[in-house]
Amino acid sequence: MVLEPLRIAFRYPHIKVGFTLLLLALLIAIAGTYGVSKSYHESGTLKPGLNVLGNGSFERDYYYYNRTLVLKSNYGEVKVNNVTYQVYGTLNLTLNSRPRVELISGNVSYEYTSKAVDYPFAPFSLISFLFFLVGLVLSVMGYMRMMSDLRSG
Repeated sequence: MVLEPLRIAFRYPHIKVGFTLLLLALLIAIAGTYGVSKSYHESGTLKPGLNVLGNGSFERDYYYYNRTLVLKSNYGEVKVNNVTYQVYGTLNLTLNSRPRVELISGNVSYEYTSKAVDYPFAPFSLISFLFFLVGLVLSVMGYMRMMSDLRSG
């Protein structure tokens, strides 16, 4: 029968516990890939001088950003992260860092959106790795003992 070798193997506690830990490690690792979308939105009118947009704690806490800055004006001149733009109507910008906007002239309104992905269960991947190592060692120990028992008869 096909399942007979498995029945023999799972009589050994090291193999049973080792495979249980390996399965648990796999489940925890899969849970670590679960992502939760986070977003931050801010809008208003730029004031003369330097405007630092965004939420500092949100910008620091997450890694996978999708930052979008939409500027609207009949005419305005702004400097966004040290690059000067003239705004006629609507200007869409995709940014790599938190926007530092300096209003040079005109009246400019803005909408800033930052999107990120949080992986709340990612820290458990360290536990998963530990379970994997222990499960692997126990499984190999159980396999060696099983082979020794089968040889000795």
